[in-house]
Amino acid sequence: MKRFSYLYILIFVLFNLVACINPVSDFEQAAYLKFITVEASLSDLTEAQKVKLYWSADRIDGTSGFTPITGAKVWLTTASGSTINYVESGVSAAKGVYSSPDTFKGAVGETYTLHFRLSNGKEYESSPEKMRKAPEIENLITRFEVNDVYGKADPRRAGFNIYADFQDDPAAGDYYQWFWKHYERAEFCVTCYSGAKYNFATTNCDPPRIPTDEVWNYICSAPCWNLTFSNELNIMSDALMNGQRLTGKKVARVPFDNYSKYYLRLEQRSITKDAYDYYQSLSNQTQNTGTLFDVPAETRFSLNIKSKSDPTEKLLGIFDVYAVKKEFFISTVKQAYLLTKGH
Repeated sequence: MKRFSYLYILIFVLFNLVACINPVSDFEQAAYLKFITVEASLSDLTEAQKVKLYWSADRIDGTSGFTPITGAKVWLTTASGSTINYVESGVSAAKGVYSSPDTFKGAVGETYTLHFRLSNGKEYESSPEKMRKAPEIENLITRFEVNDVYGKADPRRAGFNIYADFQDDPAAGDYYQWFWKHYERAEFCVTCYSGAKYNFATTNCDPPRIPTDEVWNYICSAPCWNLTFSNELNIMSDALMNGQRLTGKKVARVPFDNYSKYYLRLEQRSITKDAYDYYQSLSNQTQNTGTLFDVPAETRFSLNIKSKSDPTEKLLGIFDVYAVKKEFFISTVKQAYLLTKGH
């Protein structure tokens, strides 16, 4: 009898072990909800103002984490009584992206409210956000520095530290963000591997009948640039230095990637308190233990976008309204070559 019991238990365990190796697909998490995700920014720059709408994923199936929200109506209203309608992109690769008219840009001193209505009739709006003037960048200093903490092959080892001087506004409650964009001249615009040749009609690399080790590089027919953006949040409140002149404020750390001329655009942004608080919560999360789940989930939700019919509904993202002061610099990186040659 005891032998039969052991055999029965063994068969039961083996059956369950086999069952456990079957793949789980399209698994719905009962406690997991999807949220509307909003990427909305408005600046005083003469460039496209965009709103991106997505659904966060509500299933574990290996697919993309976000689903574009199409067919929505998006518009802005101003305190002065104007309405600016956004238009959804017709490009399949840009679904869920809504753009303002080309001639529109934000104005310092104006207050803006974002509105959008989904195809199911649900409507959302932001709190009114005032665009505050960004202070001029009075001086900009760049220093090439090597951080010996990182290995020779680590891209974080060498880079440009950028320091700015500016005068904070005497009025209390200013918040700043710094953002940079690096332009690198592209020598080749297309590279085809395994012996493939570029098809100018289809703009694709046509594979050969028999693959080879050949690599074909096609020189750009016009000036082209590879773009690199800042990948960290750099924000500041004037709570402890209101009205003072800041000297030598570190506003960027830009990686060094080659010895050609280095062209970079630095933006000094004057952001709203809601945007500052939201970015601060994101910064705290990434500096915690490395995941977005180490702090209360509430810190990830929007601080200034709400549902009109259900104020308790949580959304992800922020309506970011800011004015900008820009500075450009070009470095010949001769000093960079001398500093890295012996390292």
